[in-house]
Amino acid sequence: HAVASLKVGQGIKSEGELVISGTEGYIYVPAPWWKTDYFEVRRENQSDNKRYFYQLDGEGIRYELLTFIKSIQSQRNLSYVSKDVSEAIANITADFYQRKDTVLI
Repeated sequence: HAVASLKVGQGIKSEGELVISGTEGYIYVPAPWWKTDYFEVRRENQSDNKRYFYQLDGEGIRYELLTFIKSIQSQRNLSYVSKDVSEAIANITADFYQRKDTVLI
């Protein structure tokens, strides 16, 4: 049971934090959330709050490419992204460039 808050627009400016609310607290990811190196789990009792840090190796497809290169160099599969997800991303990208299911208005 969770609620997410989302702002979407083209050509607008907005603070870009991400908040995912749940019954026991919420997750706060500071702006810009797509490039963050940490997020916080916040609860009603502030002493229960925790920060989680991680190294961001890239953004989106850059992450996939960097992981692919590291996998080749180490001769091991280092990806956290499954083969099915990688193939789906490639298919969506191909559909976009081919304008599949696109309606111009």
